[in-house]
Amino acid sequence: MHRFSVPNVINLIGLIISIHLLFSCSDKEPDSDPSLKLSFSSDTIIFDTVFTTIGSYTQTLKVYNYNSSKLLIKKIALKGDATSFSINIDGQSVSSASDVEIEAKDSIYIFMKVTIDPVNQNLPLIVTDQIEFETNGNLQHVDLVAWGQDAYYHTPDHFPSNFPDYSVIQGDVTWANDKPHVVYGYLVVDSAAKLTIPSGTKTYFHNGGLLMVYKDGALQVNGTVDEPVLFRNDRQDAFYRDLPGQWNGIWIAEGALPCEIHNSILENANLGIQVDKPAEFNIPQLTITNTKIRNMTLGGIAGNATWIEGANLSISGCGSYALALNGGIYNFRHLSVGNWWTSSVRSLPSVIVKNYFIDDNTAVMVEPTSVFFGNSVLYGNQTEELLIDKHPDNGTFNYLFDHCLIRSTSYTATDPSFPNLIVNKDPLFRDAGSFDLHPDTLSPLINAGIDLAVPTDLDGFPRDTQPDIGAFEFR
Repeated sequence: MHRFSVPNVINLIGLIISIHLLFSCSDKEPDSDPSLKLSFSSDTIIFDTVFTTIGSYTQTLKVYNYNSSKLLIKKIALKGDATSFSINIDGQSVSSASDVEIEAKDSIYIFMKVTIDPVNQNLPLIVTDQIEFETNGNLQHVDLVAWGQDAYYHTPDHFPSNFPDYSVIQGDVTWANDKPHVVYGYLVVDSAAKLTIPSGTKTYFHNGGLLMVYKDGALQVNGTVDEPVLFRNDRQDAFYRDLPGQWNGIWIAEGALPCEIHNSILENANLGIQVDKPAEFNIPQLTITNTKIRNMTLGGIAGNATWIEGANLSISGCGSYALALNGGIYNFRHLSVGNWWTSSVRSLPSVIVKNYFIDDNTAVMVEPTSVFFGNSVLYGNQTEELLIDKHPDNGTFNYLFDHCLIRSTSYTATDPSFPNLIVNKDPLFRDAGSFDLHPDTLSPLINAGIDLAVPTDLDGFPRDTQPDIGAFEFR
C-alpha cells in the first residue's frame, strides 16, 4: 500500500494545474477586442549611410503584446510596392506575413535590411518605407528610413591562390571626387601606374580591404585643409562606425616609386601606413603632411629600411605603436603622438626606433639609420613611450630629438641627442581619448618649440614666432 505525503500531493496538484493552464492558454482563441493594440521597441528604424547596391547591416524591431490576452496580427507587410527594404519574420525573408500570433505579455522579433539601387545621384538620398501591422481592424505603422549614396566600386577581378583577391589600377589614373569610392579586397596600383586622389575624396574599405602600391607604382594624395581625403571602413552603423581593425591600411611595397600623402585622415584600420624599402635612396619614399592617423588596432606608421619625411602629423589611439621605424631615414617635424590604449593590451612604447628590421625570410637586416624628431610630442598611457634599439652589429645610427616632449624613464635633457627635452609633463591635450591632440590652455607645448620652417599647423593656421610643440598651434 502506497502512502502519499502532504507535500507530494501539493506538488502533484500544482503540476496538474500548471499543465492545465499551459494548454488552456495555448488553446485559447486570440482576443478580437479592437481596443487592444501592439507596442513597438521603436516607431522609426533608421539606417545610416548605405552605399548603393550593397546590402545594409541588420536592424531589429521588437513587437510587444502587453495585453493580458493573446493577439492575432492579421497581416505584417511592407507598404512599398518596389521597396528597397526586406524583412525577416520567424526565420523567413518575406515582404509580408499573415496570421501571426503573439501570446499575452509576449513579443516577437522582426529583422530588417535595405539595399539601395544606383540612381546616378552624387549627393545622399533618403529611402523610406513602412511596416504595416493589421490587428483587430487597427492599422499601426513603423517607419523605415535609410540614407543612401551612390559610389564608385572597386571589386576584385584577380583571384590568385597565394594572394588575397584584388583589383588593379593601371596607367595614370585620377579618381573623381564627386562620389565615394568603395574598395573590396586589395586595390593594387600596378607597376608603371600612378593613382592620384584629389581633395575631398572619400574612400571606404570593406572588411579586410587594403590599398597597395606595387613595385614601380606611385600614389599621390592631394587633400586640402578644407577638403581632406578620407580613408576608413565602409560600415556606418553605430557599433562598427568607430571600431578599429576593419581594414588593413595603405601598403607602399618594396620598390614602389616615391609617394605623397597630404591633408588626409586614416582611421579604423589595422596598420595605417606601411612603407618598405625603395629601389634607390634618391628622394623620400613617402612624404606625408597635415594628416591624422587614429584608432588603429596595430600601429600608425611602420617603415622598413625606407625614407619618410613627415610634418604636421597627429597619431592617436594605436593598439601597439604609433611609429615603428626600422632602419632608414626619418624626419618628423611637428608630430603629435597621443596614444591612449588599454594598458593591459598595449605592451610596446608608442615610438620605436631601430637600425635594423627582419625581412620575410626572418633574416636580420642592419641598415644605415638617421632619425630626426623636432618640435614633437611623444606621449601616452605607458610610463615609457620611446624605445631606441641599436643592433649589436652596430652600423650607422644617428638620432636627434630636438625641442620635444616625451614620456620616458630612460632619456633626459642631459643626453646630447635630446636637446631642450621636456620629460614626463602631461601635454594637456584637449581630449586625447577622442583623438583630439590640440593643446589646452595650460599645455606645456605652448611656445616651447623652435622655427623648423613649417609655417602653418595641421589646421592650416599660421604659427607665430615662438611655435608650439606638436602638430597644432594653440589658438
